[in-house]
Amino acid sequence: MRTQLRALAVGAVLSLATAVQAAPADAATLRPPGGREVCTYTVTEEGYRSTAICKNYNSHAIEFRAVVICGLAWDQTGPWVRLEPGERGNSSALCSQLGSGVGGTSADIRDL
Repeated sequence: MRTQLRALAVGAVLSLATAVQAAPADAATLRPPGGREVCTYTVTEEGYRSTAICKNYNSHAIEFRAVVICGLAWDQTGPWVRLEPGERGNSSALCSQLGSGVGGTSADIRDL
């Protein structure tokens, strides 16, 4: 009986893990900046905060967020920022002081 319960528990955990790994609906629309968005990236002097500054040249609204690679610490993402056509905005994220600082920055874009 215990073996069957244990097998059921393991099966439930594996099913849940598979469901959690499935991409959410909006993740399929994430993409890097393309030809109709221009993004530049800055890192603060102390090296732990990075900012993505993007301009939307599309004929429709987009959202973007900074994606900061933090050396020796968890990577971070900034807040989503909505840009109408022709608008510019910024999103930033802070790496943990326990790590080695910003290793790189990019942006996630999604069309609205």
